[in-house]
Amino acid sequence: MRKVFALCMITVACIVSTTACGAGNSTNRAGSDTSDSVREITVNESSKPAEAAAEENKNGNSAGTKKSYAKITSDAKLQGFGGTVKLGGNAYELYNYVEKSASNYASVVNTVASRLKGKADVYDLVVPTSMGITFPDNKTSKVNSSDQKKSIHSIYKKMNHQVKTVPLYDTMMSHRQEYIYFRTDHHWTSRGAYYAYREFCDAKGLTAHELSEYQQENFGSFLGSFYLDTNRSKTLKKDKVKAYFPVDHDKMTMTYHDQNGGSYKTSVIANGQKYSVQLKYCAFLAGDNPYTVIHNKKIKDGSNCVVVKESYGNAFIPYLADHYQKIYVVDYRYWKGSVSKLATKNNVQDVIFINNISMTRNAYLVGKIAQIK
Repeated sequence: MRKVFALCMITVACIVSTTACGAGNSTNRAGSDTSDSVREITVNESSKPAEAAAEENKNGNSAGTKKSYAKITSDAKLQGFGGTVKLGGNAYELYNYVEKSASNYASVVNTVASRLKGKADVYDLVVPTSMGITFPDNKTSKVNSSDQKKSIHSIYKKMNHQVKTVPLYDTMMSHRQEYIYFRTDHHWTSRGAYYAYREFCDAKGLTAHELSEYQQENFGSFLGSFYLDTNRSKTLKKDKVKAYFPVDHDKMTMTYHDQNGGSYKTSVIANGQKYSVQLKYCAFLAGDNPYTVIHNKKIKDGSNCVVVKESYGNAFIPYLADHYQKIYVVDYRYWKGSVSKLATKNNVQDVIFINNISMTRNAYLVGKIAQIK
């Protein structure tokens, strides 16, 4: 009988990052390039190139449409650690679709969109995790994890016509051969967040910057949440954290307010080399804080937005900072207030919800976001 690894429990800890990230770090942009390809995979060479697949799958949102993607396979032994599975040097978080939580999440977004009708546009990005994108195709039958394409489609169907949904599944799949998710952590990389940023720009009608336009820096080795989940497995392959700094980085200021009421000024992306090996992701937006304001002094057109996020948003928001004069960032897990009132008070044009799909099945986190409508 084949062994099937099932998701037996949902934990908040696995998707909530530490906030012990310090303030006021300077940023050094010197940095060398590293490979952005996925390790330890076998690719089906007959598959379409990523660029062609991306164009073909652009704006796809149908769960029933068959797409052609590069194949990923592995000969490694599958190991289970509760809600996490390990395969060779990579680890993944299992995901199960929960109808009630998904419906409640969609209801929150719908409510905000209704309250802001005629005042601001509301966008929603549900981000697939590595389990739904880079997990080897020949191992999917051995784990009990829901189809993320179908799940995202189901969530988006619950949203009303006032919500502008931004489908990401096909886009991420068309880049699945690249280094778009960490191996030892549940987050996506800056490169993965970049492809989501491009999709948002398409939906918004903005011109996205090319990766080549950004100054880049490598922050060194990283061991994330999966490293702890797998009991500090020595066979996990260390990650590398690379940052793409906003084009207007030198014209930006960022002020964040922590959970203790303190207010600090720092860079949108800090010097990650100063962080420990397990806190490198905190270089983006100074980690998870209740409320953050980013001001791009180069832009004078009054363009403002609110971003409602958990930690997946941290790597995404720096790209947005080149397009808005001000960004008000709310981490609903810690912030107390009303997104609708915040948007109205600051005359924002856009409210952007960005959450990884694992959040939408978690009753506790959906309950938290429901408190800040």
